[in-house]
Amino acid sequence: MTFNEYLSLPSSNYQEISKYYLGFLEEFSAKKFPYEKKIQFKGSAIKFLNSIEDLTYLQKEKQEEYVKHIDMLNESLSIYDRRSKRSKILNLIFPPQSSYRVESEFEKIYEKTIDLINEANKNLKYRKVDLKINGFYEPENSNKAQIQKLILEAMELINEDNSLTEKTKKQLLDYLNKILKNLNSEYTNWTEIIGKIKETIIVLGALGGFIGGISPLFQAKEKLEQTTTVIEKTSINLNYKVINETFNHNEILNINPSNSYILQIENKDDKEEN
Repeated sequence: MTFNEYLSLPSSNYQEISKYYLGFLEEFSAKKFPYEKKIQFKGSAIKFLNSIEDLTYLQKEKQEEYVKHIDMLNESLSIYDRRSKRSKILNLIFPPQSSYRVESEFEKIYEKTIDLINEANKNLKYRKVDLKINGFYEPENSNKAQIQKLILEAMELINEDNSLTEKTKKQLLDYLNKILKNLNSEYTNWTEIIGKIKETIIVLGALGGFIGGISPLFQAKEKLEQTTTVIEKTSINLNYKVINETFNHNEILNINPSNSYILQIENKDDKEEN
């Protein structure tokens, strides 16, 4: 993969991005930080951070700290390069900065990168679920417009709550904006959307419970709970083939004789046999 192809990857393609970025860092160090890699370094790192943020909530402080270490390494590399190109006499009088500082700062970045990947993989493990059940459950058929409307209404309610600091509101709203962005994506990741909605429901419930009384946060929580109901109702696919592959007809009729859908399939089976 070329550097331009890497930059063109969607942020949601976390696995490809993290794989490329780790390889980039390893090559950057192994080749003693060549100039062509140095000018690509920050762009590569920001792409990686955006991908991590797309997968899991990444605190602003962590992002700023990571970028700060990148800038420090770039600055050390620039100083080292300038001093190493001086005349031999100047180098004798003022020895060039040791490469130890450069290597030490690179190690910090590499360690922090591994930490971020481990954290993201933990989230990926919980969200990477593909529960289709013979096509019975197809979240891609969900009513996106209705879900989007409910999320926007929840965001308005969060914004109206004066009990939260602006910083807290921003964190919640940014997280919900990620869900909206995913909904509008050509390749919607429904597993991620459902996971993030459920996470937000838990957080809103905890925040509202701590504040007590009548809080807009409880209403926002209800709006998000409604989105899961919409997904549930609009993602179930009922057709002849799916029902046949998913249920034992006789058992269902014994448990629930009033299930007209199964009875219709039974009648269809009989007609086809005749």
